[in-house]
Amino acid sequence: MNRFSALVKREVKTSQKDLFTYGLVIVLVMFASETLQSVFARYAGVPFPAESYNEMFPSFLLLGGLIISSLMFSEDMFGKDTQHDWLMLPATNLEKFLSKALLMIVAYPIALLVLFFLISVVTEPIQLIIFGNPMAMFNPFRDGDLGILLAQYWVWTSVFLLGGTYFRKAHFIKTVLAIGVIALVLGALGLLFTRIVFAIKFGSSLQVFDAMFYLSPVNLSRALSPLKVFSIITQVFYYAVLPIFCLVTAFFRVEEVQATDAV
Repeated sequence: MNRFSALVKREVKTSQKDLFTYGLVIVLVMFASETLQSVFARYAGVPFPAESYNEMFPSFLLLGGLIISSLMFSEDMFGKDTQHDWLMLPATNLEKFLSKALLMIVAYPIALLVLFFLISVVTEPIQLIIFGNPMAMFNPFRDGDLGILLAQYWVWTSVFLLGGTYFRKAHFIKTVLAIGVIALVLGALGLLFTRIVFAIKFGSSLQVFDAMFYLSPVNLSRALSPLKVFSIITQVFYYAVLPIFCLVTAFFRVEEVQATDAV
C-alpha cells in the first residue's frame, strides 16, 4: 500500500506543473466567461444565464479528461528519456497501471468538481458586487444528470486510456480515428441487424422504412420488441463490458511494454 501511495504521489508530483497550468486555464476561462456574460446582461439587456457552470463542466470533464487520459502513459511508456526510469520503478505492472488509471477515473472528476465549486465561490460574489448579478453557485446535482455524465466519462476514459497505451504517438488523434472506424463498422452491422429483424417480421420484399410507415403504433411497438432486448444488451455492453475490456487490455499492453523494454 505504501508503494502504491508513493506511485500516486510520483504521478501527481511529476505532473504538478502541467496540472497547475491546466487548473489556471480553467479558472481564467470561467472568470472571463462569467464577466463577459455579466457585461452583456447589464448593458445589452440580455438575461444573465444561471447555468453557465453546469454547461461548461461537461466540456472540461469529457474533452479535457479524455485528452489527459490519452497522454497519461505517453512519456513513461514511450518517451526516450523517461521510459527507462518508469520501467525500473520498484513496483508491479498492476500498481503502475492503477496509479495512472485511478487518477483519471476517480481523482480527476472529483478534483474538477471541487475546482468548479471553488471558482463559483470566489467569482460569484465579485460579479454580484460589480455588476449586481444574482449569485448562481455551481451545483452539479441541480439537473440530476451528474450520474449519467460520470458514467459516460467512465466509459470514454477507459477507451482513451487504452489508446494512450496502444499508440506510440498522436495518441488522442489516433484514438479518435480508431473510434470513428469502429463506429462505422458497428453502424453497418446495426443496420444489417435491423434489416434482418424486419425481414423476419414482414418478409424480405418489404423495405424497412415502408414497414415502419404503414405500421400502426401498436404493431410497430410489437415489431420493435426484439430491438428493445438488443438495446438492453447494448447498454450492459457499453457501460460495463466495454470499459472493463479496455482497461484490462490497456493493462496487458503495459505488461507487454514492460516485458519488451519498450522496444
